[in-house]
Amino acid sequence: MLFENQQVYKLFFKLNFKLSFVPGKRNDVSLDTEFLCRRIINIRGNMSINIQTNIGPATTGLSEQGTFRNSMYQEQEKEKKEKQKNLVRPAASKDHVSAHFMINEDLRLKSTGLQNEISHLEEEMSIVQIAASALENVEVKLIEIMELLVIVSKEIKFNSVMREADQQELVRLIKRINTVADETSYGHQSLLDGSYGVRGVATGEFLDFVMMNTNSKTSPLSGYEVLVTEAATRSELKGFRPFTQDIVDHKEQLIFEEGGTSNFFITHKGESVSATFHRLADWISQLKLPLEIVRNVDNILHLRHLQYGSAYSFKASSCTPGLLSLEGQKVALASPGLDLKGRINGIPCLGHGQYLSVPAETEDISGLTVRYYGSEAPVDKVAGTVSVIQNGFQFRVGIPEPHIELLSLASIHTSNLGVDTENVSGFNSLEEIDIRTEQRIKDSICVLEKSMKEISEVRDRVKVFCETTFNDSMKDLRNEYEKLVITEKNIENSVEAHVFAEQTGNIIAKNLVRSTEAQAHQNHETVLSLLK
Repeated sequence: MLFENQQVYKLFFKLNFKLSFVPGKRNDVSLDTEFLCRRIINIRGNMSINIQTNIGPATTGLSEQGTFRNSMYQEQEKEKKEKQKNLVRPAASKDHVSAHFMINEDLRLKSTGLQNEISHLEEEMSIVQIAASALENVEVKLIEIMELLVIVSKEIKFNSVMREADQQELVRLIKRINTVADETSYGHQSLLDGSYGVRGVATGEFLDFVMMNTNSKTSPLSGYEVLVTEAATRSELKGFRPFTQDIVDHKEQLIFEEGGTSNFFITHKGESVSATFHRLADWISQLKLPLEIVRNVDNILHLRHLQYGSAYSFKASSCTPGLLSLEGQKVALASPGLDLKGRINGIPCLGHGQYLSVPAETEDISGLTVRYYGSEAPVDKVAGTVSVIQNGFQFRVGIPEPHIELLSLASIHTSNLGVDTENVSGFNSLEEIDIRTEQRIKDSICVLEKSMKEISEVRDRVKVFCETTFNDSMKDLRNEYEKLVITEKNIENSVEAHVFAEQTGNIIAKNLVRSTEAQAHQNHETVLSLLK
């Protein structure tokens, strides 16, 4: 028997031999105990030992003496573990994780795409917000101009110094608007100089492109043909009796009525007829009357309005019958002017002065306006062609069905505001207005009102984009993104739960095996049998 020798028995218990029961570990004798036991047995020369130690799972053997006796036991333990692994981790688990991985990857790609769309939309919103801020600034300047014009129009007493100061203030405000138009930009992109609006070019003698509605489409490469059937004319009044020296010496009195105001001109005795004509022309210019004198060799008094079309006219009278009016001291109405008549792209157009416009209800080219300033209509009626390019911003908005929204930003330079406004003073745009006379103040207000309407329309469109179009699209994009994030998290949690369940199952299986082994090692006789 193992412990019959008393010396061996005593030395063995000096080793403090103990069994260790640690969860997850083999209940084995310590390594130090093994070495001391071997030393004792080797002294006797008649014993060998084979006890597995707990030096770690990576250890495959204990010693050269005990390896061959433990090999069979280790093989059996490996087979048990392999069977347990197969029970806990089925082959379908790998496919399950792979499927979840593919779904998760697809969601991540969609999430990245939505993030890019949100970033792009935020950039587009920045562009429109910059334009909106600039338009608001211009609107404030226009209001300041209107306040100035109203104050000047209500002045009872004329003060040349004050009037000149007001004129300089008007010029300063106009320049401020032009500065905004030239300098408003996003990065290197100018926003309000017409670069992102409708552009047009006319080909033909006496033909100019004026404007087009912002929602218009680009014309074909050949452009739109412009036909002129009747040229525009101006209102005029011509006497039939020559202006003689005798009439001049009798202090002839001429009366001109234009814009609701009457003005009197009296000749000077002894002044020549030629000098009288020159002085009359200077007098008309000083009063800023929109009239001109048409000189002729017969010295017939011939007056003509500066503006074209049926909207402008004037009256005049003379003391001498036939000099201007048929009857002495009776006002004669000048013959009315004619508006331009013609077609654009075969569509009958509205004429107003020298301007020809496509009706607003016409699809695609509504509001297209050209100017023909020839004195007569072309022989073949073909004035030329006009081509239009729509270069407005095209924003891709809408979820889940995206579409293109067009935002055209016309030039807000004062030379492009208030164009084609009917006025006596002949102002072609806001840039030309002044406050030199009462009539010019009235006409300046008319041009300004149209300019304010144009800016207001553009600002309203921009406001709709900022507050409705972009905001709705941003909400939809963010909602879609949040849904994807939630779905992605749920899938990740599902995979983690599945993996955790597998790991828990493996741990339970391992502990079950170790518990079984521990129960086996709780019997001292079993341990002692290993020492045999």
